[in-house]
Amino acid sequence: MHGRYLDVPREKRSLDSSSGDDGQPDRKRPALASVIVEALKVDSLQKLCSSLEPILRRV
Repeated sequence: MHGRYLDVPREKRSLDSSSGDDGQPDRKRPALASVIVEALKVDSLQKLCSSLEPILRRV
């Protein structure tokens, strides 16, 4: 009976992993450093655009 309880989670894990692999290709999470760099790029681009907006409105 003890072995039966150990087999149930293994079956659930194999079903979950196989169902996830069928629909989508394996996508890994990006590294935290690359996420931070991308956020800083977006922030600096937004600051640049907000500073250029008044100049472009005059033209």
